[in-house]
Amino acid sequence: MKGPGFFLVFLALSTTAFAFNQPAELKGIKTVNVMIADLSDDLISDGVDKEALRATLESALSTAGIAVLPRDQFDDTVPTIALRVSEIKEPNGRFYAATVALACLDNVSNSRILGPFSAAIWARDVLLLLGKVDLSRVASGEKQLVDLFLNDYKAANPG
Repeated sequence: MKGPGFFLVFLALSTTAFAFNQPAELKGIKTVNVMIADLSDDLISDGVDKEALRATLESALSTAGIAVLPRDQFDDTVPTIALRVSEIKEPNGRFYAATVALACLDNVSNSRILGPFSAAIWARDVLLLLGKVDLSRVASGEKQLVDLFLNDYKAANPG
């Protein structure tokens, strides 16, 4: 009986420590790649535009002082800010559930693994339960996540 209880306490403490450490992982980032995942046909037909999402994200990052590399100059030595929008549509088409996820991926290393590997150093998502999905609703979810990221970025990089 002590085993499962100990495991739950350990899990809660370790995830809490990770959550508090996330802003520190953003320290020193000056340049990023931006990647927007492909959108489903349903999202596209309902007016969600990949380039509008990219422009919103790149503008917010640039305004915060983070340089964004052009797509043709991606560099695997800098972190990548990735945005993904996924949805589930009810069979009769009247109801949507959409998830907007934002993550910062960077090369990290571990003493047990030789060489660096890519891992999420910051990630958040928002669930949108909607009767209708359109660009403004998805952009609103994106803005919430970008604001969270920039708040953590500013905490890790004061001044």
